[in-house]
Amino acid sequence: MENFVKVCLTVLTIWNLFGTEMVIVSAEVRSSGSSYFVFQQPAYPRDCKEVSNACSSTQNASGVYLIKPDGHPEPFEAYCDNDLDTGGWTVLQRRRLDSVNFNRSWKDFRNGFGFLGSEFWIGNEKIAVLTNQKRYQLRMDFENVAGETYYVTYDEFRISDEWGKYYISSLGTFLISDELKIEWCPANEIFSNETCERTCEDPDTCISATSRTESEQCVCVGDYLIEQGQCIPLNQCNCFVDEKGSVLGEGKFYINSRCTRNSTCRNNRLIDESYQCSDDATCVERNDVRKCYCNDGYEGDGVTCTREVVPKDCYELYVSGTLSDGVYTIYPDGWPSGIQVYCEMESNGGGWTVFQRRSSASVDFYLGWLDYKNGFGNKNEDHWLGNKYIHSMTNQKTYQLRIDLRDSASSSKYAIYSTFSINNEADKYRLSVGSHSGNTGYNALYYNNNKQFSTKDQDNDGSSSYDCAEGHRGAWWYEYYYYYCYSYCRTSDYYCVYFPEGNCCRICTNSNLNGDYDGSTRGTHMFWYSNSLNGYGCSLQYTDMKIRPV
Repeated sequence: MENFVKVCLTVLTIWNLFGTEMVIVSAEVRSSGSSYFVFQQPAYPRDCKEVSNACSSTQNASGVYLIKPDGHPEPFEAYCDNDLDTGGWTVLQRRRLDSVNFNRSWKDFRNGFGFLGSEFWIGNEKIAVLTNQKRYQLRMDFENVAGETYYVTYDEFRISDEWGKYYISSLGTFLISDELKIEWCPANEIFSNETCERTCEDPDTCISATSRTESEQCVCVGDYLIEQGQCIPLNQCNCFVDEKGSVLGEGKFYINSRCTRNSTCRNNRLIDESYQCSDDATCVERNDVRKCYCNDGYEGDGVTCTREVVPKDCYELYVSGTLSDGVYTIYPDGWPSGIQVYCEMESNGGGWTVFQRRSSASVDFYLGWLDYKNGFGNKNEDHWLGNKYIHSMTNQKTYQLRIDLRDSASSSKYAIYSTFSINNEADKYRLSVGSHSGNTGYNALYYNNNKQFSTKDQDNDGSSSYDCAEGHRGAWWYEYYYYYCYSYCRTSDYYCVYFPEGNCCRICTNSNLNGDYDGSTRGTHMFWYSNSLNGYGCSLQYTDMKIRPV
């Protein structure tokens, strides 16, 4: 008679399978007609087949049982599958939910891991002892994502002990179920639903995301790339860089950590060249690209760096080739981040930095100290640049001042001062101008030279009894210097520079380009006293003030 004992185990991941259960082993014991083998029944069953035989009265329920194969020092728990065929299958491995990590060490696979009720590997040492006590059949069951089940069997299964590295010493004849449809993937490919395959030639681009027609198929993914139709480890690609640990695409480069070598992929070949930073560059990584970058104030590719043009004013932009009017960034002394200014490049010889413009009543110029310090308005239109910037610029070089004026009769005039600067805020932005020229005639800044700047909230006009900034509704380099009590000062347009007060008039300046654009009261206008302008300079429609190096 023949007695068959079956042991069931689950297999490692098969590429196209959703779930697997491996393996079933059957043992065979034979007896002849003239001789008999007599043995004592062990205290524990040696496998699940003996569990099934011993527990036939309990309907052989599948579950965890204690077994003790011959030669194993202690009994251990095993999962017995009694629902398959006639039962008695000892399950060695199961994978279904991906809840247990199978990427483990030799020691883990020797001793076993996981949970018998779900996913596990029973342990190579147990399998070796188990499969060497009888003759066993191996069965592997599979289930794919569609719920279809298949199995394969080997009529004899045995592995060696640890000394033999658990070598499969016997498998026997291979059989498959009629409906088995296992798809075997080519070398280095796996059966997966991943969608992004890449090539050695272009490792940054997915090539199969749009061509996939099945939910799962053999793909070349992970640390493998396609080259000439084959899936190979990425470190075998021709443009693989050891230090980077990845493959360069065609035309891409990689600079090593010390910026001494440049590796470039050309025609699917890695070209290594020596590389060295300029003395004016730094080896650093920016936006995930490491290379030599020129230091601040220099420009170039990092290997060669030249001092870049950092314009201090519009004139330096002009001589470097910028010839169109517009707003540009300049870098006066003390302002390394730069400031924006309007540059007049197309007239009056070009290179003028504009710091004041008036062309309409759209911007209120009757403002306080901080407004005039920091600047206000639109650089393309009416604005005051800001005294802190004007101070920095006019003290880095020697500048001339040009003032352009246009009156209500569209008559245009200009005044030029050979030098122009203002002192710092501690000195209230005191004005300093040189000799006067131009076609306005009278020097309307004559009384303003060497005077401090005043606003409606900071009175620096030298008078304790009168506030010129309030009286003239502007911000300027005022000095209160005269008080008239003649009737003509209150009525004649010629004397619009006077500010009426009772039967008398006061005067602080012959110019006030920051007064009201169209002031309704005499003395509050935007004016520049000149007998060559309509209304003696009291009907201005446009002004601008600008500087250029001497």
